[in-house]
Amino acid sequence: MRFLFSFLISLFLSPCLFGQTYLTKGSFTWSVEKDITYAYRTNYVGITDTLRLDLYKPIGNFCPERPLMVLVHGGSWLGGCKEGISWLAEEMVSRGYVVANVNYRLGWHKQEVVAVPCGTQDFPDVFPNAYDALYPADSCEIIRAIYRGQQDVKSAIRWLQDRHIQDSTSLDAILVGGESAGGFLALATGFLDQENEKPACCFDLDPAPVPYSPTANITTLNCLTQNWTVDTDARERPDLGSVNGQDDFGGQYDAKVLGIASLYGGVPYVALTDNWVGGPDTPAIYMYHQSCDAIVPFIQGKPFYPLSGVCNGFANCSPWHHNLATVFGNGGLANYFASLSNPPNYTTDFTSCPPFDTNLGILSCFYFADNGSFHFTANKPLRAENMSTFFYPLVTEIVGMPCSTGNGEIQDFQHMQPIPNPFREYLSVNSHTSLPGKQLFRLYNLRGEQVWEGKIEIQTGINILSNQLSLPAGTYVLQWVGNTTQKSWMVQHVGQ
Repeated sequence: MRFLFSFLISLFLSPCLFGQTYLTKGSFTWSVEKDITYAYRTNYVGITDTLRLDLYKPIGNFCPERPLMVLVHGGSWLGGCKEGISWLAEEMVSRGYVVANVNYRLGWHKQEVVAVPCGTQDFPDVFPNAYDALYPADSCEIIRAIYRGQQDVKSAIRWLQDRHIQDSTSLDAILVGGESAGGFLALATGFLDQENEKPACCFDLDPAPVPYSPTANITTLNCLTQNWTVDTDARERPDLGSVNGQDDFGGQYDAKVLGIASLYGGVPYVALTDNWVGGPDTPAIYMYHQSCDAIVPFIQGKPFYPLSGVCNGFANCSPWHHNLATVFGNGGLANYFASLSNPPNYTTDFTSCPPFDTNLGILSCFYFADNGSFHFTANKPLRAENMSTFFYPLVTEIVGMPCSTGNGEIQDFQHMQPIPNPFREYLSVNSHTSLPGKQLFRLYNLRGEQVWEGKIEIQTGINILSNQLSLPAGTYVLQWVGNTTQKSWMVQHVGQ
């Protein structure tokens, strides 16, 4: 009863009804479906990965088209998993968004020779062993990892578009966001929309070298650590295909996004040299970054410097940043936008922090280590609020407020009523007038789960919606989705 009362409060007093949906935190509780498979894709060593996502849905938001946000975790394109960005999923679903956290293909080929790799047993107290893996074969490896990742994110978006009716999501009000490496993928997903923007690194390349054995091919897949065996075939670097990746739906969906959220992410240098950004269809961009980030440079540089260039020297081990591609962080991207005569719609949410001081040497290394290298989302609730405020007018322009009644209640529509209520066998409505075309009806349980949907022509009198419902007894919400409006009624099912 306590849950039922909470649900009814969220239903009757929902900001969807007051016009604040998609903006106010805590407006909705939610449900989450874990580990849904959305694609099978070949990873960098030629093994098929099963790609999964978690799907969050708000309870009590009965709008027939809700904005969709797809979120991408970080982890240097080697590690991490979808749960790592669940904090933002919870922030956004509580505002009424449908949210999907995705896993994607991870990993890249390693260097042939590393004199003293950081993370070996020689320095167990300085670097974790996972840092063995941070030695790419060449600068193309990171660009290829970004390219594969954005292909996977687009596959997830198309998969979600294919079931938009099931999830009550918009085909147009779609946002993509990510942290760190996920921020790179979010930007690439939104920017890479033309085949002529495909980086040269993503065509056929010579095979990768035999990696130095301590630089293990460690990645995670669906949150589980994988240690790949790299034989001759596994070192092949084939053409990576279209910027849109593999098409599972016959070209029916284009994975185009309305907006991008980059949390301490960026783009590889080729994004600017190959003009990924341009044209009237460039998505709106929200960017958050701390100015002294030592992992992804705020303006421009190689990832991990100065940790790699300075701090590795104190540990007497080889820097890992030399073969990494030069990237532009959010600060550099904002500078680029500001230089354009017709920049895209963007906003910055930057915070200042003291830069790494090479004069202090190892003291700065310890200081930055204690502060997470300033590579994290500080004040997460504020970032989510700023992000929501930026995207609010964009998504509402598309989805509007179709479930607004103006008085915060589920209305009884005078010319149409469910009958009988409670009902036993037949779910019917009594209409005082006929309506043109087939009308869409949906039935939800009190967890916000859609349990039935149907379309029928409404004539004057009693119209049977369905006589084949097999449902447990209980309270439900019947929703009629008209062309310009919608109405909902509480109905009681007394069982068979």
